[in-house]
This record gives sequence, C-alpha cells and structure tokens, in this order.
Amino acid sequence: MSFPNLFAPIDLAGHRLPNRIGFAALSSRFPEPGRVSARMIDHLAARAAGGAALVITEALSAAPSAATPVRVATYEDAALPGLARLAEAISKHGALAIGQLWHGGSAHHGPRGLDAVGASAVPDGMSWTVPRVLSGAEIEGLVEDYADSAHRLQRAGFAGVEVSAAHGFLPLQFLSPVTNRREDGWGGDAAGRSRFVRAILRAIRARCGAGFVVGLKLPADDGVEGSIGPEEAARLTRHIVADAAPDWLCFSQGSHGWSLHRHAPDMHDPPVPYRALWQRMRAAAGTVPIAAIGRIQDPATAEAILAAGDADLIMLARPLLADPNWPAKARSGQVRAITPCIGCNACWGEIHRGVATGCSVNPHVGTPRDGAPVVRAATPRRVTVVGAGMAGLQAAVGAAERGHRVTLLGASPAPGGAAALHARLPGCGDIAAAIAHLTARAEAAGVVMRLGDPVDAGQILAADPQAVVLATGAAMTPPPGFTDADGTARDIRAAAAALLADPARRGARAVLLDLDATQATYDAAELLAERFNEVLLLTPRDGIARDTPLLVAQGIHRRLAARRVKLLTCRTALSLAGRCLTIRHVLTDEAETIAEVELFAYASARLPRDSLAAPLRAAGVEVRVVGDALAPRLMLSAVREGQAAADAL
Repeated sequence: MSFPNLFAPIDLAGHRLPNRIGFAALSSRFPEPGRVSARMIDHLAARAAGGAALVITEALSAAPSAATPVRVATYEDAALPGLARLAEAISKHGALAIGQLWHGGSAHHGPRGLDAVGASAVPDGMSWTVPRVLSGAEIEGLVEDYADSAHRLQRAGFAGVEVSAAHGFLPLQFLSPVTNRREDGWGGDAAGRSRFVRAILRAIRARCGAGFVVGLKLPADDGVEGSIGPEEAARLTRHIVADAAPDWLCFSQGSHGWSLHRHAPDMHDPPVPYRALWQRMRAAAGTVPIAAIGRIQDPATAEAILAAGDADLIMLARPLLADPNWPAKARSGQVRAITPCIGCNACWGEIHRGVATGCSVNPHVGTPRDGAPVVRAATPRRVTVVGAGMAGLQAAVGAAERGHRVTLLGASPAPGGAAALHARLPGCGDIAAAIAHLTARAEAAGVVMRLGDPVDAGQILAADPQAVVLATGAAMTPPPGFTDADGTARDIRAAAAALLADPARRGARAVLLDLDATQATYDAAELLAERFNEVLLLTPRDGIARDTPLLVAQGIHRRLAARRVKLLTCRTALSLAGRCLTIRHVLTDEAETIAEVELFAYASARLPRDSLAAPLRAAGVEVRVVGDALAPRLMLSAVREGQAAADAL
C-alpha cells in the first residue's frame, strides 16, 4: 500500500475506523429550513461512499437560540426522521456519521443580529452585533441543549458529534478573553473561560455514554489581537483535556472578523500552513488524537503528516468537495485520477451569497451524479467543442467520457484559455493543476485536440458534427476614450502576458482601471506590483473585491496592502496624453492628473465571443453556448455549464 499510515485503522470511543480520513464540516445550504433534505443526504452519502471513515455534517443548530433556516434544528424532535435517514445513508457505506453541534452566538456575516446572545456585550468582529449577555442560568440551559441535541443525534443513529468551538462562534466567544469579560464562574482566567466548553463535553458524555464519539474543534490561533494565540490555546486545551477529554481535537484557525480567511486558506497560501500550530498543541493535548486540517491537498502530504507524528487524523473539506472519491482513489493507487482542489473558495462564496454551494472543479456537487460512475450515452454522436478553456475542456471531457466522438478546437496553442494565464499570476499556480487534470482526462477519453489555429464556421462544418459546443470565451474592450491600437491603453490580459514573458522590472508607475471586479484582476495587480515601483488601482465603485467571496476578498485586501498597491475608489479614467493620465471622481466630477504613467491597463466587462453561433445554427447544426461565450461568469459556472452541455448530448 502506497500510504500505510493514511490507511491504518484507528479506534475512537470503541469504534474502529478503517483509515484516518474524515470529511470535515463544510456548509452547503443544502438543508431545507431547519430540516435534512434529500440533497444533503446525497451529498454526505457520496463522501462516505468515496471512502472517508468519518463524515461530519455541516454545522447543526444545537439550541433554539441558534436557530437559522440554513441549519438543521437538532434541538427539535421533528428533525429526527431526516437525521435518521442521513445517518443511515452515511453508515451503510461503513463511515461513522458525526453531527457538528453549533451555536453562532453574536457571529453574523451580514446585518446586525438583533436576537444574538453571547458571553459579554462585546460586538462581533464582522457585523458589529452586540449580543444580549447570557445569565448563568441560561448558560446552564445551553449546556443541556447541547446534550439534548447530541442525544437526539444518537437516537437518530449517529455515532458521535463534533462540538464547534472555533471560527468565532459562541463557544469561542466564551474561550476568548476579548469576547468574554465575565466576572462570574464562566469567565476570568483560562479555567473559567473554558468552563462552558468543558461543561458541554461532560454533559454529552453523561447523556450519551462512553461509546459515543465526541470531537472538539478549537483554534490554535484565532488571529485576533489579545485573544487566543498558541500559548493561550495550549492553556485552554490543557484545562479541557484534564477535565473532559474529547476523542479528538481539531485545530482550525481564524475568528469572526478580519481573521476569518484563516479558517479556509486559499491558493495564495502555502500547503498545510498551520502544521507548526498542531505540533505546538501536541503536548497540551496529551494522549488525545490530533486531527489535521487546512490545505492538505494530496495523499502524499497526508501520509507525511501522519508518518511524522504531527497528527492522527486527516480532515478534508474542500478536497472531498472537489472529489468525493479522493480516499478510494488514494487507496487503489489512482492518485493522478484525483480531481485537485484549487483552493479558490468558490464553494464558500456560493453559500455567502445565499445559494447552495458548488465547486470550480466538480460540476456534480449537489446532484445525484456526485462521485457516481459516468452514465454512457445511448447513441454516440460526433461532437465538436470550440474553445479549450475551462468550459470547453469540461464539455469535451464530459462528452467523451459518455462515449461521444469529440474533437476539441482552439485558437491557443495550449489548453486552458484565460484560466491558463490566470494560473501564471502570483499565487495562482493551483489553477494549472485543474487544467492539467482535465487535459489528462480528455486525452484518456479519446478527445482529438486541434489547437493553435483560428477556428471558423467553415472549418467546423467540414467535420460534419452532429452537435457543437461553443466555449469561445469573452474579450475585454477598452473604456470610452481609449483604444488598444494607439497604445493609450492595454487589456490587462495582454499586459500581464507581456510582463510574464519579460520579467524585468519596469520602474515608474502602472495604473490599472478595474471595471471587472474579479479575482483575476487583483491577482494581475499583484503582478504589476512586482514589476513597477508604484501601482494605482482605480475603480468607479466605492470599494474593490465586492463581488468575490468574503474569504477571498480579505486575502486580496491583505496582499494588495502588503504590496503597497494604492486604491483610488470612485474614480474613472478620461484620457492619456504622453505619460499623463487624467482621471475623474465619479461623484464630484473633479479631475485629477497622474504623471509618469508607464502602463495604463484596463480590466473591463467582458463581452461574449459568440459570432460562430449564428452561421452554425443557420447551417442546421445543434449548437450549445457555454461559459463566457454565453455571458461572463465564474470558473465554477463555466465548468458547470460545460458539463451540463455534455450531459444533454
């Protein structure tokens, strides 16, 4: 076996796990209001079927005061039937069903929560919600609520629970000296501040018995000044373990505020960024197993963590969203067949904007096909896919794996389209892994690739296709008053390609006009900062990164600030004369000039390149338009549409 430590058994509370892999809690918005849905069952069952030994649900409301429509209400008996179906669906694949017990307390992403409760009257770091302070009797009631919810899960057939005391939620609000300023027995020193968590663990043990698995998620560093750093985390851990030792400890970083991004490090972060923190928690944890989490992308990395003794379990959230069969493929030696998570956090972005989660590399998330074998087409067809970006690659792969005879045409000499350029920008190399994975699948499925030449309707029709998928992307156009032809402005894609081809520093000043508000624009701004002495980022909006997931946006602001990129909001560009750029404040109409501009680039709204659709349809060909060629969109949407086109053939 290639990964003997990863696939070594381990015992937890009398349960023998066949491997060390757990699917970590990951919000999906799949539940129906307060109840388990069929979609939620299919989603978690797929991770169990894929070989995870532990499957942890997304956060479940542990008490009436934690109620929210997007969480299952485990405090109500009415939720029992759905929970029982969920437990059965997970357990039948040999995995332990674990419910994560959660209470948000004062933590809110959006507007202030007027019904929030907390340890002390300290505002939430994100929404500025000031909670109503819990009385001692109410705290004791919450402890019983947690125990009742755990027992209800046990009655439903769950093997255990994980208590969420990380990410700024209510238990962490008690643990932190910043948010817990109580002077009674629930506050004060580390012993007092950990009392709430310890009481919850003891109550669950008393109610559910020794054979019920109880895990605990804590921060080793919540990233809030004066709150829980590694030393304080170790103190808290020692108090908890000495009084009510859980069956595992999982240390996940960040809190609710400007350190939120730490709990889901993205592609700009190094692999396994928090390994040193787990190592520091080892001594405090004593004999309690440690569960590693955070950008553990591949089986070799997981094996190395276990072999070094840095952890006993490997918790995977986004990697198993990208490929629910990650464990089974690792066990059978098919590592290169694993669909790689690229750390884009589009999954988190979907739930933050109020819709069900998705994945940029797994178009089947949330469908019955997630992790399931490919369904072959009843009648193979001749299919031509035009455009080798992410949408075109996914369409070609999906169609060929279903048995269709697929030809992929593209003007660029290599696959990937705009994503291939994005992959070369600072911190974006994970995107290249997704392109390489799809390319390998296309080759294995027999896709004929003809790349590097312009494609016209006549060339497509000459191949006599029975169906055509157009994935020809979109193009940026210059802002009013500027043209690419006279050199006054450059498309940021062309500018970035030129800078990547010649890494020499340019000096002077670069100005980037942001009319697109996508992550790629801000990654390109980082490239400009590597080449120029000063970079100014202009936008007519009153802020940047408003359309990107919150976790991603925090990272964007952090990196641009570190690179000294200057933000000029509510501004647009008027003209460039020589090296002097005239800009205008969109609210006051006041004009300003910026001198010594060596490069003026724009990231504008993308216009679809869909001119091939009309002549092909006029010739009687079945045409499906996907990705940016349909309308500018995210990679997640483009990949999903490419697969949908393949499924419809």
